[in-house]
Amino acid sequence: MEAGYVTQQINRIESEVYKIVKPLGFTKHGRTLHRFVSGDISQVINFQCGQAYLDATHLLSVNIGIRIPECFERQFHIVNDKSYYHEYECNMRTRLGTVRTKRTKGEKVYDLNRDVDAICSDIIREIEEDVLPVFDIFTSREAVLAHRREYPWFDTMNNHLIFLEEAMIYGHQSDWQKAKESFDKHYEYALQTRKRCPAHIIYLDELREKLGL
Repeated sequence: MEAGYVTQQINRIESEVYKIVKPLGFTKHGRTLHRFVSGDISQVINFQCGQAYLDATHLLSVNIGIRIPECFERQFHIVNDKSYYHEYECNMRTRLGTVRTKRTKGEKVYDLNRDVDAICSDIIREIEEDVLPVFDIFTSREAVLAHRREYPWFDTMNNHLIFLEEAMIYGHQSDWQKAKESFDKHYEYALQTRKRCPAHIIYLDELREKLGL
């Protein structure tokens, strides 16, 4: 498939999705649709085609992300300095297909050689029915703390870091006792699984000192 045709197909799909989400506060930045909620929490829809060297540019994935600044940056009092953030800068990440099926193996990859109208309809249906309702729940740090574990399929990459990221949120809110308690819970889990990633313990020791926990 020629690169120009791929671009045309993705543009068409993104344009149709943008019509749905623009009234909800999303702005378009290249292949990323983004909005801020609660001032500095990012919600992201990203369109990603396959790698050219794999001859996979005709394959489309739709990435979903939520970014809480202190969780990604590992600093309690970080201030956003960009007008938008990419999906790979989000601490909660997933993809279409996984959101609907609630299984990581359910991730969808759309073949742009196929009926683009059907692809577009499928993407819009899942975004409207499965993504936006969860976005509407995760509009504040309090909501993330209360409900994150209820949506594991929305958090397929960093769900093993929940206690650490909760510590970052509590620290951002200056609740030092809960920040330390959550950090300690993550540290205990890391000790139990240190054989998988021994360098993580070293990282946590350095982070604890930096954060004053």
